[in-house]
Amino acid sequence: MSSPTTPQRGYHHGDLRAGLIREGIALLAEIGVAGFSVSKVAARAGVSSAAPYRHFPDREALLAACAAAVIADIADLLAQAAEQAGPDPIDRLAATAGAYTRYVLDHRAGIDLVYSYDFSAAYKQTVQEQGRRLTDTLMTLTSDALPDDVSWAETAEFVYVHLSTAHGYATLLPRVARPPQDIDGLAARAVTAAHDHITGYLLRRRAREAL
Repeated sequence: MSSPTTPQRGYHHGDLRAGLIREGIALLAEIGVAGFSVSKVAARAGVSSAAPYRHFPDREALLAACAAAVIADIADLLAQAAEQAGPDPIDRLAATAGAYTRYVLDHRAGIDLVYSYDFSAAYKQTVQEQGRRLTDTLMTLTSDALPDDVSWAETAEFVYVHLSTAHGYATLLPRVARPPQDIDGLAARAVTAAHDHITGYLLRRRAREAL
């Protein structure tokens, strides 16, 4: 019979950290930030309650690692969606809205943590590093879709609206839609909305330039 401190999932020292992050994200998806604890993550991973502290000094350190992993996953998925959309820069940017919406609806993991948790200075950088990578991915795709003379500030504002639209389709619309929408339908609507945002912006800009 195994003792309570015997790992049940066969995690080796090298992959325990990744396993804890994976189980932490799964726990966040089930019970949210308020119910999150290191001991619950350890139990899910099948290791002793002391084992996580070899990699994470406290609860917030593990939460920060989970938040960073969620952002990294989103950044990777957005880049993949853009590549799969083909060469047209508008299609590539619009595809990221669908990928974002699908991720949130499929997982609902760590989104509240990413947007709402106020990490202390000791751990804020862990999250911000991945946040910058996500922002850089969207800024690059947006720059490719917009005219060359659009300023950095205007590009950043465009990214903000783009991501806010996708987030709305993932978190707000499912609460109010009648009849309820499926994931594929909501992701497709997010892509359409992103297309409308991009093309509408370009048309308005051309109209201003023609005056």
